Amino acid sequence: MVRYNKVIELLEQGKPVFCSGLVWNGALEDLAFVSDSDYDMTIIEMEHQDFNFDKLRMSLQFLLSRKKIADGGSLQADPAPFVRVPPNFREQNQWVLKQALDTGVYGLVLPHLNTVEDAQAAVVAARYPQVPGSADFEPEGERGWWYRIAPRYWGLTPAEYYDAADLWPLDPDGNMLLIGIVEEPHGVENLKDILREVKGIGAVWAGPGDMSVAMGHKGNAGHPDVQANLLRILETCKDAGVPCATGATAAEVPMRLEQGFSIIITSPEKTTHGLEEGRRIAGR
Repeated sequence: MVRYNKVIELLEQGKPVFCSGLVWNGALEDLAFVSDSDYDMTIIEMEHQDFNFDKLRMSLQFLLSRKKIADGGSLQADPAPFVRVPPNFREQNQWVLKQALDTGVYGLVLPHLNTVEDAQAAVVAARYPQVPGSADFEPEGERGWWYRIAPRYWGLTPAEYYDAADLWPLDPDGNMLLIGIVEEPHGVENLKDILREVKGIGAVWAGPGDMSVAMGHKGNAGHPDVQANLLRILETCKDAGVPCATGATAAEVPMRLEQGFSIIITSPEKTTHGLEEGRRIAGR
């Protein structure tokens, strides 16, 4: 069976996943750079700006690489495109998740995962209704059916896409991945219950930015109390057998891998060496 989602394939093999984050929606040159790199996945950013589905559809085209498809000999997405959508879990805006999935992305990154109810609502919104009597019928999905763009982007017939696009690991053969960001102390406290009761959350992102604000540290993501909560998230995920993601600088990558994070989010770097050298010589 072809694993259309490279991220799921790597996680099933126990291998780390390297993700570029975050690329602004519509930043076509940046997306082309990521596509030509060795990243396994990328997250297109729509939470804080550019909430625009037309831009998202265009962005996905620039992640396609004919060469990688030909060299790989399969329809596996490389890199696998994800999108971070604006609504917090608790808002339960099904239409946003539905229209994001209908563009052809291979997974969603959903902010502020705090409760079992929030997580269950996201799973229901991202799943198609299942065949009555199937083993994984529950929770019954409510994703609306639209058969045009997403199946074509995946290179599948609508019927093939229906089978492929179910949520992993709720459906072991599914190729769609939901990543919830735990970024508040409330979510940390409830994470054990969430992962025990909601099997459609395929991975968790331990988010330090909003965590620092929620804890009163005003964006200081490196604060020891913030970092301690990230490690609590990681340990809860390990206990539940759920992959855990976090961001890392190049210097932090060895530490995060040693700690056991499964998905490492690193940003491509833009350098200004020429500018810096010129200013040095000019005394500026």
